[in-house]
Amino acid sequence: MASNLVVSDNIDDGWSDAAAETSGRAIQGTLIRFNDWKWRAGKDDKALPDGTRLVAVKTAAAWVRWENQRPVETITREKGKPFPEREDLSMWEDKSAWPTGMSGDKEDPWRNTRYVYLISPDTMEAYTFSTSSAGGRNAVRDLGDNIARVRKMRGNPNLVPLVELSAEVMPTKFGKKSKPVFKIVEWGGGAAPEADQLEAPPFDDIGRNDTYADEISF
Repeated sequence: MASNLVVSDNIDDGWSDAAAETSGRAIQGTLIRFNDWKWRAGKDDKALPDGTRLVAVKTAAAWVRWENQRPVETITREKGKPFPEREDLSMWEDKSAWPTGMSGDKEDPWRNTRYVYLISPDTMEAYTFSTSSAGGRNAVRDLGDNIARVRKMRGNPNLVPLVELSAEVMPTKFGKKSKPVFKIVEWGGGAAPEADQLEAPPFDDIGRNDTYADEISF
């Protein structure tokens, strides 16, 4: 491809309208899941390389109702309002009516779900991490707590983190399991984009974690 191709800022080429079609979708880009110490992506459930780093640009919370192993209804947290409690959901309160899951036990069709929208700083590829496990929700909560604290301390509400997809041991009543961890590597000072826009923020040395300073090539 020629390296001197130039596109005018004023041209109406339709790409902005095409990108807008993703707005409002719960899953944007490639779906990421975490299971048994591994981060996996896509329909083929391919394991992501150890040390994968992505920019965390946005998060969302929702109650998702599943039927026949498919999501059929979603109640998303509204900005500025508390997240609904399970008891506030009007349907499927009778546990005897709950469907039988793959484990053979009755399972609540409503799943307390979190989404984290990420992009690759190298390829601009979009990813969505989806989780309804306690360990996954805690990972999202901890990341959100870190982001809020750093934004407040540095007086910049637009800071967004570059995170490394990691894992840690999680003690449970069934023994030691794994839980996902978003390990913050570096902070970007640009404006945090909407998830459907997915524009990578600029990164600089401000806020860089010295532990990783020699490994970062931005």
